Amino acid sequence: MSIYDTLEYADSDSSVKEIYDDIFEHLGNAGLVDYFKVLGKYNPHILSTTWALLKNVLLTGELPRALKELVFIAISNERECVYCTSIHCAMCKYLNIDDETINQVLQKSSELSPKRVKVAIDFAVKMATNNTSVTEQDHLSLLNNGLTKNQVFELMSLASVVNYSNTLAQGMMLVVDEKFANLLKDNIVV
Repeated sequence: MSIYDTLEYADSDSSVKEIYDDIFEHLGNAGLVDYFKVLGKYNPHILSTTWALLKNVLLTGELPRALKELVFIAISNERECVYCTSIHCAMCKYLNIDDETINQVLQKSSELSPKRVKVAIDFAVKMATNNTSVTEQDHLSLLNNGLTKNQVFELMSLASVVNYSNTLAQGMMLVVDEKFANLLKDNIVV
């Protein structure tokens, strides 16, 4: 149980319901996680801003959503944000990403393939955890593995958004929603 209460859909006012409805539209019923419900309860403005940021970086652009979710779990795992790691592992499962791939990302496996995915994830983690160590060679490696410059910018933006989300989730001291914990308990080690 979190120190902060959640605001359920039925109890929210029309402005929060509008944001929740947009979350439902883009993520389905599973997308209205406690992270959003806590923000809805205490600061609808931050909820609106946070949702707009996530929607525009995670759900749009040239990079596949599946890759973005794998990046989200890699960075969250590296930054020890159990909540975000778990939620985005569950999102990967909803996107039909196999358990082996999810576990390879969590274990930082050198066997992750295709190489383009491994290079993108490694770059994004480096951006999120030690951005001053990113080199021109890191960028060239992405470009040489088939990413466009637009996609590189998406990765850099995603790294920033994951850091933002991790910071909020850790600050709110969220506990993983039971439905997601149950989804992951058998095959994913977070």
